[in-house]
Amino acid sequence: MESKALNQILKNKLTDIHLKSKKKTGYWKGHILGILFFLFISIFSLTKYNPENYSTNICLILSIIFLIGTLICTYNLISIKNYCIVNNKLLQVSSFGKTTKSYTINDVESWTEKQYKGKFDKWEMLTLHLTTGKKIKICSDYYANYYEIKNEITKDKKRNLKIEELIEKKINFEVSIIFIIIGILFFIGANNALKVKMINSKDLIVFGDEILNIKYIRKKHNSISIKLKNSPDLDFYISGNALKATFVKDLLNDIKQGDTLFIGIAKGDYLSKIVKTDSLSFSDKYFFNENISVESVRSATTDYLYLSENNASRFEDRYWNFGIFGVSGLFFILLGINGVRLNCKE
Repeated sequence: MESKALNQILKNKLTDIHLKSKKKTGYWKGHILGILFFLFISIFSLTKYNPENYSTNICLILSIIFLIGTLICTYNLISIKNYCIVNNKLLQVSSFGKTTKSYTINDVESWTEKQYKGKFDKWEMLTLHLTTGKKIKICSDYYANYYEIKNEITKDKKRNLKIEELIEKKINFEVSIIFIIIGILFFIGANNALKVKMINSKDLIVFGDEILNIKYIRKKHNSISIKLKNSPDLDFYISGNALKATFVKDLLNDIKQGDTLFIGIAKGDYLSKIVKTDSLSFSDKYFFNENISVESVRSATTDYLYLSENNASRFEDRYWNFGIFGVSGLFFILLGINGVRLNCKE
């Protein structure tokens, strides 16, 4: 998007325009996708956070991290500049059309270039090092005439390979630190896995209602969906550890439309979604208000999901989760430490 303000500035100066940057069509798409992706994961993680459940603290941490990622992508998008070379000067204009900087090309002491390779394409980052100590970075992924701009600015300027080597070491060091941070997050997840709380009967409300529909849903995470007569808009589901502890075949074969089931759900869900005496949480208010997790199920004669079996399934999985998170955390931390060691050694 070429700025009207830029053209007006140049027209007012009555100078000879030597070269203007031309942004690529769709240069903004990657940033928008990044913003939407990070924002979605951040919000989704927040919906899984329960301040009363210690084991979900990792969800709050992830939500904050991905929110920071969203802000970084947004800042990078609005920070993409337009460039214009006029009378041996390099004008830098913001995406909002305001001239932010003016540099003399003679002040360019040297330049460096870093090549990046993505899944589908490659791009380069040109860095101009000025005699004042300042740096100007121009990315080839944004400009259709990048190489024309590069050749004009770097003409008769030396490429500083020593700085490029130092930059490479710095990037490797930063990646190693990121691996260590990821490893620490996995260790936090491992610690949380061992702190899974038992579901107490006093925290549940058991109530009976007529069945409108009950079905088994086969997806990446299988579940049983139950629709009740007095709450047709709500989806009562059995999944995860609760599903493992459920007598699935007996439940689906025995219970038909019109039968009565007694299901146990969290007291908070009952008060906020069924009788509606309590207000909804943030996540339920804006995202998953229609979903209610079932922790126990029985008919007048048969138990299909015991709360005790549900708890046993949850506690059995915590050691597997601890092992998976712990091993992953150890892998990333050792990888990061080795990277830092090699970087310091060099």
